[in-house]
Amino acid sequence: MPAMLYRLLALFHWRPRALAVKRALSCVNDAKRVVDVGCGPAWLARVARSCDLDYLGVDPSVRRAKGIERGQVEPGDAESVIGQLHRLDIVVLNGVAHHLPNQTLAALLNAAEACKALVICDHRSEPQNHSVCRTLQRLDRGQYIRPRSFFETLAGWTLIRMEPFEICVLGLPVWSYFTAIYQPTGAPRD
Repeated sequence: MPAMLYRLLALFHWRPRALAVKRALSCVNDAKRVVDVGCGPAWLARVARSCDLDYLGVDPSVRRAKGIERGQVEPGDAESVIGQLHRLDIVVLNGVAHHLPNQTLAALLNAAEACKALVICDHRSEPQNHSVCRTLQRLDRGQYIRPRSFFETLAGWTLIRMEPFEICVLGLPVWSYFTAIYQPTGAPRD
């Protein structure tokens, strides 16, 4: 999907995703930092700040962003962030999981088990998806669109809450998403 088209579509899909991620972040107590894997233009930095969290954004196509209060953006990918994770981090995959092959996703999830929580916000592949959603998914560069059921049981993680939602344009649903929040298995609940 060309960058200009993505930015145009972002006018519609960014706000519902940001609100869903913010609700998930607000469920985690005692965290210190959001680690936004595949951060793109680092739009989640504002959400992290509004939740009183520091921010680290990592993306292979981004140069260091300037002017991020209480945060930074670094060039890198899902594998490069593994060595930067800390116990009080919340790892966020916002529209990124469908870009990660199973092996890369598994390695990141394994490393993130040392963190406070995991938040995944992504579109879902379901047989009942409407034709507009299926078309948008075909146009997306992500090759690993998984059904929501894949995210209901992740090895090493306890699902705390999953919230399916639709992104609408002019009141019509066009994109089927979900947000899920997890704690590492065996971690005490907040």
